[in-house]
Amino acid sequence: MTDYIKGIERAKMWWMIDLAPALEQRVPDLYPYIAAGLVGDGSDCFGFDDEISLDHDTDTRIKIWIPMGIGGEGAEYRIRAALGIGAGPSLTVEEIPSFYRRYTGLEFSPRTESEWLAIAQKNLAAATNGEVFFDSPGRFTQRREALLSYYPSDVQLKLLESAALKMGQAGQYNYPRCMRRGETVAAQLAKSIFIDSAMAAIYVLNRRYMPFYKWAHRGLRELDILGAQASQLLSYIATADIATEPIEELSALIIAELHRQQLSSEPSGFLVHHARTLREQIIEPDIREVNPWKN
Repeated sequence: MTDYIKGIERAKMWWMIDLAPALEQRVPDLYPYIAAGLVGDGSDCFGFDDEISLDHDTDTRIKIWIPMGIGGEGAEYRIRAALGIGAGPSLTVEEIPSFYRRYTGLEFSPRTESEWLAIAQKNLAAATNGEVFFDSPGRFTQRREALLSYYPSDVQLKLLESAALKMGQAGQYNYPRCMRRGETVAAQLAKSIFIDSAMAAIYVLNRRYMPFYKWAHRGLRELDILGAQASQLLSYIATADIATEPIEELSALIIAELHRQQLSSEPSGFLVHHARTLREQIIEPDIREVNPWKN
């Protein structure tokens, strides 16, 4: 797999060598308003694609964004004509608000804690991944940077409360009880909830959005805080016949990080107790009272 060139690298070369010069020459009135890059859904946008991805992602892709109303209804046609690219997966042209509305459901950047909390993390991960190759007016990047600034403090605390509660209840409490009773299916479900919640907690502790489940563990390895340790422990937890000890080990690491970031001073080794401490720090009542099991 060493000869494989990742999609984002191919896209960037395509933009610099072929597409940018063609647009600058053939649609000079539109070119100053264009943003281009590779951001959104797909392993290539995250930089996680490899030779296995070629079974369904064979095209080098580029995305072009324009401000709303620029160039009128014929802007996409003119851009495609200038590049000689018809309909197909290799080129997407859309207005900036349409791109962000698809991921956030909003016409603008989120302004309140409730608006932030309502957006799925996987959507925020997709809206901020990849790379912007060109953005002369900066409008696309401005929306991108607003999302990359990350959640307000209350939302971070709510997400951590939810993750800690689920880790403690499913992994530390219910998993060993299910195993003792011989309820192996229930035990596997509890383990799965623990794994997902542990990853969610670590992403928040790194101030990063957790991507679609397929890439959540892969992305974990790139996180500075607990990334490498947690990745190894979760791989063991996922495959171990009895995972009680590594579940407790990972729980202890996350508790230690909560202490280090001064998010909890609770001495207990049971994460449910830390969830209560996290909840008590949430200032906005509407966020504090949100059911943590829904996140």
